[in-house]
Amino acid sequence: MSEDSQDIVNIKIAGIEYQLYCPPEEQSTLLEAGEILDKRIKSIKRKTRNLPIERVAVLAGLDITNEFLVNNSPIKESPDKEEDKTQGSSSSDSLEEKDNPSEDDNLSLKLVDEISELSKL
Repeated sequence: MSEDSQDIVNIKIAGIEYQLYCPPEEQSTLLEAGEILDKRIKSIKRKTRNLPIERVAVLAGLDITNEFLVNNSPIKESPDKEEDKTQGSSSSDSLEEKDNPSEDDNLSLKLVDEISELSKL
């Protein structure tokens, strides 16, 4: 097996097979990303049967990006939480926020519903 063929990863997303170049040390992350995207596309497609797959893929990408930004952005803290920072706040607070459905999750579902309704017009 040549070295170049070890750098090619096969990923199936929305029923389409992709062959992508990827360094060996990043392949597991790429495979995981492909799996997450495929699952999100399938989930949205079930909810919006009338949308073309291209639009479903864009919605899935936006949904995943929104989730990433929400989970990785600095948490806006109230003034009383500033005291906790100086005393060392626990990580359980941030974990609880991620476990609870947020308004952003609801926004994503509303966005999918609205686009589905618009596509029927």
